[in-house]
Amino acid sequence: MPRSLVLGNGHMLATFDEYLQLRDFYYPYVGMEDHTTYNHFHRVGFFIDGRFSWLNDGSWEIHIDYEEDSLVGKSTAVNKNLHISVLFEDFVYTTSNIFFRKLNITNNSEREREIRVFFAHDLHLYGDKMQDTAQYEPALNAILHYRKHRYFLISGRWEHGSGLDEYSVGKSEYMGKEGTFRDAEDGTLEGNAIEQGSVDSAIRFSEKFAPGEQKVLYQWIIAGKKYEEIYSGLDRILELSPKIIFEHTRDFWKKWVGKKEFKFEGIPPEITRFFKRSLLIIRTQTDKAGAIVAANDSDIIKFNKDTYTYMWPRDGSLVAMALSDTGYEAIVRDFLFFCEKLITKDGYVLHKYNPDGSVGSSWHAKIKNGEIQLPIQEDESALILLALQKYHENFENIEVVQKLYDGIVLKIGKFLTKFVEEKTGLPLPSYDPWEEHRAVFTYTTSCTYAGLKAATELAEETGHYSDAKRFDEYAERIKKAICTYLYSEKDQRFYKRVMVRDGKITEEDSTIDASLSFIWKMGVLPVDDPRVDNTMQAISDHLRVHSEIGGIARYTGDAYHFDFEHVSWNEVPGNPWIITTLWEADYRMMRAKSRKDLEKTLEALFWAMKMASTSGILPEQVHPYTGKPLSVAPLTWSHATFVSSVLLYEKRWKELQ
Repeated sequence: MPRSLVLGNGHMLATFDEYLQLRDFYYPYVGMEDHTTYNHFHRVGFFIDGRFSWLNDGSWEIHIDYEEDSLVGKSTAVNKNLHISVLFEDFVYTTSNIFFRKLNITNNSEREREIRVFFAHDLHLYGDKMQDTAQYEPALNAILHYRKHRYFLISGRWEHGSGLDEYSVGKSEYMGKEGTFRDAEDGTLEGNAIEQGSVDSAIRFSEKFAPGEQKVLYQWIIAGKKYEEIYSGLDRILELSPKIIFEHTRDFWKKWVGKKEFKFEGIPPEITRFFKRSLLIIRTQTDKAGAIVAANDSDIIKFNKDTYTYMWPRDGSLVAMALSDTGYEAIVRDFLFFCEKLITKDGYVLHKYNPDGSVGSSWHAKIKNGEIQLPIQEDESALILLALQKYHENFENIEVVQKLYDGIVLKIGKFLTKFVEEKTGLPLPSYDPWEEHRAVFTYTTSCTYAGLKAATELAEETGHYSDAKRFDEYAERIKKAICTYLYSEKDQRFYKRVMVRDGKITEEDSTIDASLSFIWKMGVLPVDDPRVDNTMQAISDHLRVHSEIGGIARYTGDAYHFDFEHVSWNEVPGNPWIITTLWEADYRMMRAKSRKDLEKTLEALFWAMKMASTSGILPEQVHPYTGKPLSVAPLTWSHATFVSSVLLYEKRWKELQ
């Protein structure tokens, strides 16, 4: 189930489903240690006039959205049977690790009633459910969940009234017990004060409402690594008040994304709004230690028993480049220093990493068919160089480049010059951007060329002229090899991949792949080169999805999340992806001869927006017939590509005066 709302502050990340239920709760890293875990959630329920209702019981009309230009949820839930409406304004405090739910509750009845609100929390500390303790803290009027170095204090209060008035802790997922949430459904909680092992909890808030009256309830979860941090967080709430914290959080994000540079000339206002929303969603996926995670939707676990909550150097670098172009220097700087720590002594990065810098899971083997191989994707190393070069281009901070020269420029640059098949000048085989095959790819080779060109520029900028000369010579050699060995004279376009042995091409793969766009995106050839034109025309002709949904697939015969029961490759080449559709649009932007030509490419930006949720969250891919989001949502790369496409459109708009 794609996430409908994501909120965070760099240490804490909260995600929500279509019922406004908290589904993932990451702390202290963005994307690491999900204290809810896959297929679990935290409930919100209401007891009115002797009737009980949870938000997910089918009786609520729910609309999920954000407040404009802010990382504050602004969602409505209406229950006509209970005659109640609730405006949820959810947020994570920017400077402390506190998650808030602000409920603006309206009694739509014509008589006075008591409304009881219940919050049931199904925490899985450290990602599992064992050895935990949940207890009532009478001095704080709160429930505390803790284990080892993870503490979560749960409480709240009415804006002009009291705090919680009932509580209970109990067992769940143990000996058939469903959970303490069942205790709430009669409108009261038993008051059990402590449990250990496989535990959960529930709390209640009650108030009398006059006819048509609205009242505000704040509920919060304070996270800490020590008991003292919980007290510190609570003191901050009592010192400022939840209302002031809400206003601070809302206004901070409006200032963060409200840069004057984002008042575009040629961009329709609705695209500008989505551009800002994309930047805010990207921000939720960035960890304060520097990692930029690919996604946070834990439901992907049901597909392959793993998640996207890793830092792929490829995704992270491309996202960092978009953030550089939009002026977010601190995030990109932290990312680059994070990457420096990951690079091996031989100068490359591995498949993916956890947000704390440890090595992530992988499916790239070190030996196949009896042959030892390096289990990497070479583009991931090369793109870090481009991210650093883009950082320097935008911020001209030579101090940062100098500090990272040995650890990034020299290490990766030298590796790229050594990881070469000497007779052809092509890079040695590695895995493709889709992480499915190992060969020599036009995409990867193009990234390698661009990485060496970036290393050349950075070496020259810091006075390392001999390094620059070497990097540039290898870059030009690779460019020549691309045009010699990866171009098909027969098809008049580039191959997806080739296999090389002893300096000879042993296999050629002419599959049409959207990643061939990088032949011009990485500057190997100019965008108006006939070889580029032919390649991009093939992508447009063969990868366009001819259904009401539209879009561009990754490559012909793409089986990833393909609906074989209802869709045939004879009908569509594969599921449409957000990034590939925008790559094709980028090419048309570059080839536009007039503003009228350029305006036609807006259709791709509007298409991407149409594929988003009502709250503006982009998935990785969508179903070719229904448009239903597939795989994960949000995908950070999708939002970063949208940002980059908008910037390219605005640049071309100015150039075509």
